[in-house]
Amino acid sequence: MKKNSIKTIKIPPRSLALFFPISLALSIVINTSGAAETITHRGVIDNTQSPHTKLRSIPMQDTRLTDGFFAKRSDLAANKMIPAMEKNMLGEGTANLNRIKWAAGLVEGPQHGNAWGDGDNYKWIESIAHAYNISKRPELDKKMDEWIDIIGKAQEADGYISTNIRQQLGQKRFEKSSAHETYNMGHLLTAACVHYRATGKDNFLQIAKKTADFLCRQWKAEPAKMARIPWNPSDFMGMAEMYRTTRNKDYLELLKTLVDNRGSRPNPDRDHAYGGTDQTQDRVPLRQEHLAVGHAVTGNYLYCGAADLYAEIGDPKILAALERIWQDIHERKTDITLGVAMDRESKSLSPRGDEVHENFPNAPYLQPNLYSETCANIGAGMFNYRMFLLTGEAKYADWTERMIYNTLNSGVDLQGERFFYCNPVTWDGSEGEKITQTDGRDPSRLVTGHQSGERWEDMNCYCCPPSVARTTLMIHNWFYNISDDGALWVNFYGGSKLSTTLSDGSTIALTQVTDYPWAGRIQFTLDKVAVHKPVSLHFRIPGWTENPTITVNGVRTDVPPVPGSYLEIYRYWNPGDQIVLDFPMPVRVMEANPKITKLHDKVALMRGPIVYCIELPKREGGEEVFKNGVYLPENIQLTPEYREDFLGGITVLKGKAMSHKDLKALQKGNSQSSTDDRPKPWGDGELYRPLWVNPSSIREQGTVEVEMIPYYAWANRGLAYMDVWIPLAR
Repeated sequence: MKKNSIKTIKIPPRSLALFFPISLALSIVINTSGAAETITHRGVIDNTQSPHTKLRSIPMQDTRLTDGFFAKRSDLAANKMIPAMEKNMLGEGTANLNRIKWAAGLVEGPQHGNAWGDGDNYKWIESIAHAYNISKRPELDKKMDEWIDIIGKAQEADGYISTNIRQQLGQKRFEKSSAHETYNMGHLLTAACVHYRATGKDNFLQIAKKTADFLCRQWKAEPAKMARIPWNPSDFMGMAEMYRTTRNKDYLELLKTLVDNRGSRPNPDRDHAYGGTDQTQDRVPLRQEHLAVGHAVTGNYLYCGAADLYAEIGDPKILAALERIWQDIHERKTDITLGVAMDRESKSLSPRGDEVHENFPNAPYLQPNLYSETCANIGAGMFNYRMFLLTGEAKYADWTERMIYNTLNSGVDLQGERFFYCNPVTWDGSEGEKITQTDGRDPSRLVTGHQSGERWEDMNCYCCPPSVARTTLMIHNWFYNISDDGALWVNFYGGSKLSTTLSDGSTIALTQVTDYPWAGRIQFTLDKVAVHKPVSLHFRIPGWTENPTITVNGVRTDVPPVPGSYLEIYRYWNPGDQIVLDFPMPVRVMEANPKITKLHDKVALMRGPIVYCIELPKREGGEEVFKNGVYLPENIQLTPEYREDFLGGITVLKGKAMSHKDLKALQKGNSQSSTDDRPKPWGDGELYRPLWVNPSSIREQGTVEVEMIPYYAWANRGLAYMDVWIPLAR
């Protein structure tokens, strides 16, 4: 596979570098046993000792958001999303905190909830840990301790914990993969590791060790039975982080066993209860796979866990398989928003004949993906970020950015209290499906179902809200990485401060100031540089920008930055040095690969990393406008305008579209199509690109004033008609 190039720029220093004593950043914390413990280099993905990774994490405490887009989103997650989730989880929702209390013997029972509810509860606790890492608010620490104590009481003596399975009620462990026991325990493992890194306290980690030890014993005792329990493999990532936290090699060996067993027992009867099918990515051994198949959440979780394993053992067959799968998703099957799952109601068959649902498309170029579960989209971002850590290739960071500015944020409303399970790229203005709860709750109680034009407070599957919250609260930990050559890598942009230790033990601190993603100017100021030699700073140049520039202390780099790559600046640095990145943000009218037949003669709009949509709220007369038709001229002039008081503060795109009447007049005038004399064919693996407009086309403008909004901000003004892909006026 062709690698993205890294340009090396050597800029003469403004003055000789200052000499500073090299110091190693250490933080002293007290664990629950009262013993002092030194924790160093604990990142969200703690790959600091992983031998087969290009980039390494920095401690969670080393990056702080200051202002701007993600500072606001982070505050929303901490102050609105977490309390909103707690309210529903303490009610009679399907992710039921009271079921853990019941298992602990603290409330009367049994309690309700779905099989995977425990895992979603643990994701909620992980969200609190991330919020605590940011704010150090003591009430958050207290809340976590209270729930950790309850979880400890609910855990069975041998370390097993999945409160939907209770042996005293005659239920048997690991009878069906659909019981989601390993999913529940996997999220416990991850949450405990994050809690330990955020607080330094090991009370949750001790529970997780008992669970991890139980799983190791269980696999050794019944390997054939456990190999048939493949569903929703959060335990892959959880076991990776447990190994990284404790250095217990049993956990790494179990992770390898989990990956090795994928596809080892194909199920010719296609019984989903026992795996062995494409639905669970369990028909073909992972190292031989070349397709993204089956459930899109479980698939992305599997690929993340396999990437974590590769970082530890370096098996080239694993990386090769992940690269093939990545290509299948991102070069053939994903939406422009990084939506990755087809309609649940399609009841389709995989290419190998297995029934699948909530799945990756079963063939290339079937977009749009009208289902696009929030958890699946976030999982795709997690997969991309891990591939970036392994390789340092900018394309993975570009796709990660696509997730964090679009489908992550579309999953929650602007008040942080209502959520989407599905993230379609079009909506017809209807109310969406309503489904009756049948899990022991009031059968007359109706809540919004999976596919809806309005976000909901509660529904029959509550996995997405904690996924949105924990990801939003950890994103700033993805902004910066370090590499073994002593370099610092800057991946994502937002108002923030960094103070960290490079791989050689020297320290560096900087401040990032920007209005990104609404503006492309980003300024970095070096606050501290405790190093007496040249240091490389790598800056991601997004693939969407045109003619970017970078200056250091006002001097432009002598080699221009290349979009879709990293630019390396290697020099002596001094406190006060300033680097300014300027990424022009033209409005891009995007077309889809012609193999995507559903999107012929349609275009989408992007500016910077943001995907836009047209939204026509019903209460504002949107139905009439929609029925009359809205079409975009090929040469439409769209003007960006930032509006602080609209939809939480956004940049809108304003212009004139065409009505059906305008379109008829245009067609009567026989305007030349832009498909004539196209200057170049579609590249291999090219899925979306800016529309080429024939210079000889007749220049026409419409009569319908339109105001495009960021896709993530739709459905905040009531029921509406919405489209990302808008018909061209041709």
